[in-house]
Amino acid sequence: MPLSTDDLDIATTSITNSLDAVSKAIQQHATALRQNSSDLRRALRILCTVTDSQTSKLVITGIGKSFHIGKKLAATLTSIGTRAVSLHATEALHGDLGIIGHGDCVLALSYSGETHEVVELASVIHGMRTQENPMHVWMVGMGKSHASELGALCDAWIACPVDAELSQVGAPTVSSSLMLAIGDAVAVMLMERRRFGPRDFARYHPGGALGGLSRKAGDAPVVCPVRQTCSPPMLELDGNDIR
Repeated sequence: MPLSTDDLDIATTSITNSLDAVSKAIQQHATALRQNSSDLRRALRILCTVTDSQTSKLVITGIGKSFHIGKKLAATLTSIGTRAVSLHATEALHGDLGIIGHGDCVLALSYSGETHEVVELASVIHGMRTQENPMHVWMVGMGKSHASELGALCDAWIACPVDAELSQVGAPTVSSSLMLAIGDAVAVMLMERRRFGPRDFARYHPGGALGGLSRKAGDAPVVCPVRQTCSPPMLELDGNDIR
């Protein structure tokens, strides 16, 4: 059945209203962080130190839509020379846990902070911090509130609360968009921190239109080699600092 002009007007208005709502949520969150960034700063101290390391990596985990957001963020980070992988929380509990190593940071995505599989994985990681098996793995959570089961197991928390989703059924829309935006913002921050430019990007993304544009930036040697820090480490990792 073809759409009438009125139907198209309604559909267009719905889409633009939704985009306005997502944009508003991101702007509100940016404003809130400018007023109080203490929790974010704690998380960034861990994330920057781990990603600056020559041996550690960032392991991004979740299930459902959060896992797919994590896959996208891991892909973005690896394209800028950051050691990052995505790990499905369920698969981690069934054999893939071995990808997590000493000194790594697990970034756990769960908007509710109560996702059973993610909470269980966080609990298992805490079990690695024993005297019999002193493997130091940092946990940073991202979701609505640290006042949750997952938040209680994390060393730092990146809050991303939203007033409401776009639909009455509550499907992740605004919250997932905000989570993705924060992840992308962290990636941009890492690029700025390392002075990572087009020539650097061409090393890790030589193909496609983006690779072509990056190569056109010039043939000079890479300015900032992979994982070279452009400022002092922000945090020295010490197992005694882990909660």
